[in-house]
Amino acid sequence: MEERIRRARENIRREREKLEKRIRETCIIVVLLGAEGRGLEKRREIREKLEEEGILALIPEEDFAPDIAPSLTEEALLRRADVDLIFINVESWGSATELAQFHDEEHIAPKLRVLVPYEHHPIYGSSTGYLSDLYLSHLAKYGHVYAYDDSKRSFFPTSERIILTLASRFRRLKAMGKV
Repeated sequence: MEERIRRARENIRREREKLEKRIRETCIIVVLLGAEGRGLEKRREIREKLEEEGILALIPEEDFAPDIAPSLTEEALLRRADVDLIFINVESWGSATELAQFHDEEHIAPKLRVLVPYEHHPIYGSSTGYLSDLYLSHLAKYGHVYAYDDSKRSFFPTSERIILTLASRFRRLKAMGKV
């Protein structure tokens, strides 16, 4: 009986090691969209943390062709099948325009993870403007609109925590063949 238990334990350990190796070897590509200035700095910090986890993170302003119009380059690259997730933090008119451009694009929208300050989230906030209406449409159709609070004054997570958590889990799911 003890020998059967030892063999079973050894088999489980080997399977766990295979799974851990598969996760380490699985690469996902994440694109971080958002505002310039402080928003760009924050995206650089998040990219560094994602890459420490073995996740390739791209920032369009730094990783896409600078000599081609961003509105053309981004759409072409985001359509690619090897881009797994696109996080868009709507912090500026530019990022709001990107969301409007991509939210109904059939090859891009399912990959979009929209980060919204909780005050403007269509469920948790009280904002009723055009942009909040767009968030609600995206939420209803794709289910990926996340409320955040980078000031840490509420119970909502930070945008960084949302991105790191979702990207890490997506990578594990991909390694297991579930996405």
